[in-house]
Parts: sequence; structure tokens; C-alpha cells
Amino acid sequence: MSAGEIDLLPGERVLWAGEPVQRPLYVAADGVIAPAGLILAAAALWFLLTKQPSGLTMAAAVVALVLGLYGAAGRSMVRYLALGRTTYAVTDSRIIARSGLFRQKERSSELAGLSAPVLKPGTSRTGTIAFGESGSVTLMGVGEPKRVRDLLAKAIDEAKGRQAPPEPDSSAA
Repeated sequence: MSAGEIDLLPGERVLWAGEPVQRPLYVAADGVIAPAGLILAAAALWFLLTKQPSGLTMAAAVVALVLGLYGAAGRSMVRYLALGRTTYAVTDSRIIARSGLFRQKERSSELAGLSAPVLKPGTSRTGTIAFGESGSVTLMGVGEPKRVRDLLAKAIDEAKGRQAPPEPDSSAA
């Protein structure tokens, strides 16, 4: 995401912009979801082949099969493909991610509301930068992740400093 593609707020400036340099096919959550999806798909397929259901029962089994296949592999493939069209930006007040497989959606989080960034190192000098808040933007597959994490930590501290109420003047008494 270049600075020209970002709808900046008045007075806002871009500190960093980039995109994933590596797209992970599997993430930690897939360690539970993929096997569960595989089990669901196998059970639905077994049910379809052995019981030969009809009507509503067949429709439910087909839905279970599709959901199981999506959990087993589809979810990872959609994420992988969407990351190929993902861009990130850090401004002096927000972190922004623009992503989407077919239609680009922009999500942003105010820096002043974020906790310190946590770096999960990846392979080939990449990493994922996340925050403790659910719903906040996560930067996956970022190159030079330590530099980006440090830049984010500094930007978050500065944003929180701007949000802090002024110190009372104790010299006037």
C-alpha cells in the first residue's frame, strides 16, 4: 500500500507501508480446525456413501461435507490467496490493513488503543505482528519484522502520549 492509496485523516502521516513477503499456508489455529474439518468431512462422506440418505438428510450431509472440506483445506487456501492481495500501512495514529480475495476491505485500529506489539518470528526473516486486542489488525508475513515492531511500539507510545490528559500545574498555588 503506497501512501497515495491511503485515505489519510487530516494531519495524519504515513510512517511505514508494506505487504506480506511470505504467505503462511497454515497458522496455529489450523492445527485444531483442519483436523476437525477432516473428521467432519470424512464422517459426512461415510454417511452419504453408506446410508444413501434422501431429502433434507442428504442436504444436511452435503452441507457438513462442504463445511468439513473448507475447514480442512479451504480456509487455509483462501487466507493464502487473500494475503497475496494484502497491503499494510502504519500512520502516526492508525494501523491499516487492506485485504480481500475478490473485493478489497480496509480495516484499521487506532494506535492509542493498542497494547504493545508482539512479534511471532516466521521463516526467512519474516514474522507476524499481533496485539492483545481481539479485532485489531494483525500483520502477517512482514519482512524486517523487528524493525516494524519497534516502529509500531514507538508510534503506539507517541499516540498514547498525545491522548494523555495534561499534567496539572503544581507550581501555581
